[in-house]
Amino acid sequence: MTALTSLTIVQLTDCHLFTDPRGSLRGIETQPRLRQVIADVRRRVPDFDVLVVTGDTANDEADATYEAFRMELGDWSERLRIVPGNHDDRSSLTRLFPDACERIGERVGFVTETPDWIVIGLDSQLSGQTAGELGGEQLAWLRARLGAAPELDALLFIHHPPIPVGSAWLDEIGLHDAAELGALIAAHPRVRAVISGHVHQEVSGSIGGAAVHTTPAVGPQFRPRTTSFEIDPGPPGYRIVELRPAGAWSTTVVRCNVR
Repeated sequence: MTALTSLTIVQLTDCHLFTDPRGSLRGIETQPRLRQVIADVRRRVPDFDVLVVTGDTANDEADATYEAFRMELGDWSERLRIVPGNHDDRSSLTRLFPDACERIGERVGFVTETPDWIVIGLDSQLSGQTAGELGGEQLAWLRARLGAAPELDALLFIHHPPIPVGSAWLDEIGLHDAAELGALIAAHPRVRAVISGHVHQEVSGSIGGAAVHTTPAVGPQFRPRTTSFEIDPGPPGYRIVELRPAGAWSTTVVRCNVR
């Protein structure tokens, strides 16, 4: 990666796969949606550089589900970077995707660098809970990592969004220490954006001077701006991020129709 002066990233999130290929979440089979998204990416951006998966890959946390996911990716496996969501199993991720993530203390994340950018994946899983938290140890690691490369612009990936999304039930299960992350980002103004999943919908905002974007799920979508859980019948989606020199970047969400 270090020879690249620009970087094209594809982000997938919230696949919610099952060992049973016909497994469904809220009545929606998830594996066919993953296959449709993969086909769309192969058609639209076949030469992307990095595939970032931001959690809830396996709804059942089973090794067989992760192995099936790896099979679906095929030749993309070498480009994969992955962080856990609240439904994932950390030990499975590090064991089955050893080149896609690394241990950060008790957490699991990743770091990818170019001459202009540092891309960091963070672990917001709070064991046994649906909500998320980065924790003091990981925040200290992030502060040190950013401080060690002050000349680089930074992009962060995380499962839980650090901003409210306007749905009461989702905001209750967001990132508990978002304020601490915001203060850290404010002290490192070259953090350009935080991109997340978890909420199964597209929302934009900001924290500490950095942009925040959530990304639609590969699995079922959640209806925006609701007081309680509702499924949105919309199609699956994914995000494309383009990183360029001098802090320039852009991003777009792609929705695909499921046949």
